[in-house]
Amino acid sequence: MQWKDRRHFSTISIFQQDLQSNNSRHRIRSFLIRKAPLTSLTQEEQELKAAADSVLSEVRKKQADSKRMMDILRSLEKLRKLRKEAAARKGIHPEATADEAFEQQVAVLRKVIVKRTVVYDAEEKALRVMLEGEQEEERKRELERKHKKEKEKVLQRKSHVESMLFGNSAEMHPEHPLWPFRHYYLQAEHSFHALMQIRRDWECFLVPADHPDGSFIPQGWVLPVPPSNDVWATALEKPD
Repeated sequence: MQWKDRRHFSTISIFQQDLQSNNSRHRIRSFLIRKAPLTSLTQEEQELKAAADSVLSEVRKKQADSKRMMDILRSLEKLRKLRKEAAARKGIHPEATADEAFEQQVAVLRKVIVKRTVVYDAEEKALRVMLEGEQEEERKRELERKHKKEKEKVLQRKSHVESMLFGNSAEMHPEHPLWPFRHYYLQAEHSFHALMQIRRDWECFLVPADHPDGSFIPQGWVLPVPPSNDVWATALEKPD
């Protein structure tokens, strides 16, 4: 009778774990439904990751419990075998129906444990895929942020160079002292004839590649050198 009570209690415990596992599997789905109104995508992703980590921790705990229960069943089988051998040496032999009932109950419990282990393994795999996907997305976002910062630095550098060469990019009043120079350098953007004239002026200086006085056109802007002293520095127009 005691064995039956323990057997019944063990079966109930396993099915209680089964119910808890089913509840855990629905936590992420419930979380998504509950957090649907959130407007901050970053906050939602962080909370989803925290929920997935929590469920993954529970799944691993249940996997460890399943392994422990399987070890208990094996130990129970060994213990019964040793007791049967000790009883046989004393001339006591249990009924065949008792052995059959024991083996049947152990088989039922082992089947339940194996079934739950398969479910836990599938849950762990799904959660790992989810977390790995989230980590991959986070790496992509971090890479995009890095590229964006680098692009902003390049644009700032380009804007600074253009400001050094052509002055402030804002609209310049015709009475500004630098307006004639700015108009001269930008005339090709507004006049096709000016573009052709500038091209013709450049081409008149073309010489063969082996000419001793020849040189290549610079591949980039020829930037002005810093002021040689503080007196020259006072003549520079400071950027706003």
